[in-house]
Parts: sequence; structure tokens; C-alpha cells
Amino acid sequence: MVGFETETEMLIEQLVTGPRELDVISIFGMPGLGKTTLAKKLYDHEAISNRFDIHMWCCSSQSYDNRALLFQLLGHISELDDSTKKMSNDELAEKLYKHLKRKRYLVVVDDVWSSEAWDDIKRPFPDDDKGSRIILTTRLESIASYAMISSSPHHLRLFTEEESWMLLKEKVFREGDSPQELEGIGKQIAIKCGGLPLAVVLVAGLLAKHDHKEVIYWEEVAESLKSEMKDYMDIVEPSYKDLPIHLQKCFLYFASFLEDQKVPVKKLIRLWIAENFVETCTTSSSLELVAMDYLIDLISRNLVMVAKTDSLGEVKAVHIHDLIHEFSRMKAKSGNFLLRIHNQFVIIFPSSQGRSGLLNIVEPTIGVSSGENITTLRFSPSVNSPLVDLDLTGSWKHLRVLDLSSVNLCKTLVYALQYLIHLKYLELQYPDYIPYQICNLKELETFIVTGIYRKDCIPNSIWDMTSLETSAFNLSIYVATIRGS
Repeated sequence: MVGFETETEMLIEQLVTGPRELDVISIFGMPGLGKTTLAKKLYDHEAISNRFDIHMWCCSSQSYDNRALLFQLLGHISELDDSTKKMSNDELAEKLYKHLKRKRYLVVVDDVWSSEAWDDIKRPFPDDDKGSRIILTTRLESIASYAMISSSPHHLRLFTEEESWMLLKEKVFREGDSPQELEGIGKQIAIKCGGLPLAVVLVAGLLAKHDHKEVIYWEEVAESLKSEMKDYMDIVEPSYKDLPIHLQKCFLYFASFLEDQKVPVKKLIRLWIAENFVETCTTSSSLELVAMDYLIDLISRNLVMVAKTDSLGEVKAVHIHDLIHEFSRMKAKSGNFLLRIHNQFVIIFPSSQGRSGLLNIVEPTIGVSSGENITTLRFSPSVNSPLVDLDLTGSWKHLRVLDLSSVNLCKTLVYALQYLIHLKYLELQYPDYIPYQICNLKELETFIVTGIYRKDCIPNSIWDMTSLETSAFNLSIYVATIRGS
């Protein structure tokens, strides 16, 4: 196994030393990081092969079946005869417990998805102060923390670029050296895998199948890398299906941002709220706090990664891995939640189920046609702020979210904003002025303006907008922005 040498040494130390009581070593991380491979390396490592009386391995999986798992574990002890197969689950658990009693055992429980499953799984494992150990792997930080006894859960990191290249070379060329002419493009391919060992292994399989190791073929693979990752998308699918409906919407919304884009947490939360993705059942919890809980949940599930924190450790910006981003785009498109046209702009269609409609455009100069059924219009960042021509007076009247922070609108279009009476979120950059008719937007909750520093550009009518006044969170941001802070 290439990589994770330091992690292997540290985890072996936990397996060999540590408390005499039964201890659980939890390994968690995003799909494709190599959690199972690392657990297998520990399981087979010569440093611990003779330390434990019994070695057992079982896989829980998303479709947890307690009886099947007990059969997996008992199969390590003896053949499953007819009498064993006729036992009840309680009898099987008791048989396993008696066999493990007063022995030092090492058990790997791979791919745990729920606390209920873990509570069920751990019942037959006695604690006799023999130094027994359980290695647990999961995608969910909450499960890793829930299962721990004395050891802290181990969050598996991404591969470095060097580790990715080493793994690619080993899988493609086995024991041989890589041709010098392929090293440049090979390292590019390794980097494009984004530190995911599984992605490296999958692309290495493509390269190894090709008899002729030619630069031109490797360049073609580098260009079509994402389209060749269907197997990885299938692995991400269970993580997506495990999300409740409200988190599925929040996750798919990341497809509307650019690849590698670091999304400010405050902006993301405001957008989710404006899209009606966030619900609260109590008066004590604000929508902002509930939305933050949503985000923390997605982070703990290893679908979203932290991009920036402040000095206190609070999350300030997030992003998703390139391949997770590709998965979100594919899933959003297939579900008519999002459609990318000519790889230049994105549309999310509204539906009777309450999905949003999003048009996300990245062209340098843009003329947008009718958006009669679109409820969200967002422009992605580009090198040059494009000039946008929108007929806001009629065809876009259903807009609920309008993000123009990356584009310029002419004075007449700024004036026409007053007709978008359903807007809940509005973000502008460098407008010459803000028309007093902005107070017509009775539902506006978030209004962000960058580039205005003169008080006379701000109409007094804005302070009469009750929807802004009732949200101190958004209003304070607006005030800070117009003051140039």
C-alpha cells in the first residue's frame, strides 16, 4: 500500500499499546480515501499478526443485516453447520460472545452507517481487560465519534501529489520504472485525481489496459478523466442516498458553484434560506443557526470540506472535491434540479415539488432570454465582470434569488429591480445608485451591495423595509458593506 505510512505507524501503536480495556479505533473520511484498504493493512500487519488470539472481519454496509453480519463473524471461527444456521440472532450473538470470552481479539467492522447498527454490532464483544481492539471504518464523523471509547477518531486525509504519483506508477508499471516521457503528463493525471486514492487506482486501470504507453493516449485520458470516473460516482451514491431530503437539496446546490470555488459560509447560508431549503420548527432556533447545522452535518458526512476557518476555529468558507462536484452536477441534471448547457451556464428548473429554478452564467458578455419559470438567477465569478442585458420588467418576475455580484448592470436595469417583488435575496456590485423604489421589494431579506461608499447613494426608504429590519443578521452585513468595511 502506497501512502499513509505515518498514519499506519500511529494506528499500530494504538493497537499494540494503549489500555487493557477493549478499545475502538475509528477511521472516517470521504468516499474513496482508502479507509478499508488502511484497515486491511493494519489487520494483516506483521507487527500485530501474533498479538491477538482471534482475527475477524465483517462489513456492515448501508443495508445493515445483523444476522448476515453474525454469520460473517462466526465464519472466522468455524464452518457454519446446519444447527448454527437455524439459531436465532440472540443465540448467534451468545455463541460469538462465549467464543471471544477471555481471549484477546482484533475485529474490523467495515463501513458502518448508523449508531443503531453499531449498538447492535458491538453487543457480542466482551471486555475482559485483555487488550482487545475493534477497528471501525465509516464515512460519517458522527458514527466515528459515537463508537469511540478512549481513542479519538482518526480523520483520514487526502493523498499528497507525490503519494498520488507514486500510487499511479505502481499500479500502471508494477515493478518497472515509468518512461521519462510519461512522467510529466502522468503527474498531471495524478494531481487531477484530487488526492483520492480510489480515483488514482481507477485511472491507473485505464492506463494499464492500454498496451502502448504513449503520451498522446495519456493526454486523452487526462482530458476525459471525469467522464471515466463512473465507478467512483457509484461509490458516492450511497452517501447521497443517506441524506435526508432537505440535505440533498443543500448538497445539490453546490453544483451551481464553479469547480474548486471556495464558497463563503455566510453567503451559502443566506442562499439556502432564500431558496426555502431551511426550516425551523421552534421559535428559539433562527434559520441561520439551523442552516449552519445543515452545513456541519454535510461536513461531518465528508461530502463538504472546510476551506477556511478563523482564529477561533469557526468555519468561514467551504468547498467540495472535484469528483464530488462532478457527482453533484450529474445527480442534479438527472433529477431535473440542474442542467448545464454547453458547459457555460446552468439552469435549475422549478417543479411542483418546490425545487428552485437557477440560471448560472459564466460568459463574459451576456444576453439572457426569457426566464418566465426561473426563480433563481446567479452569475458565477469570472476574470472580467460581464455586462448583462436583462429584461427585468416582465419575463423574470418570479425571481426569488438574484446574485449579480460578478456582473455589471446598466442604470436602467438597476432601476428595473423594483419590479422583482418576489425577491428574497439580492446582491449587486458597483451600482451607480440604489433607487428609492427598492422598498417595493417587501419580501427582500438579504440585500448585499459592494462598491458603494457614499451615503447619498442609499435611499432612506431602505430603512422602511421590514423584512430587512427583522433580520439583524442580514441588515448588519448590509450596513458593513455600504460603509466599505
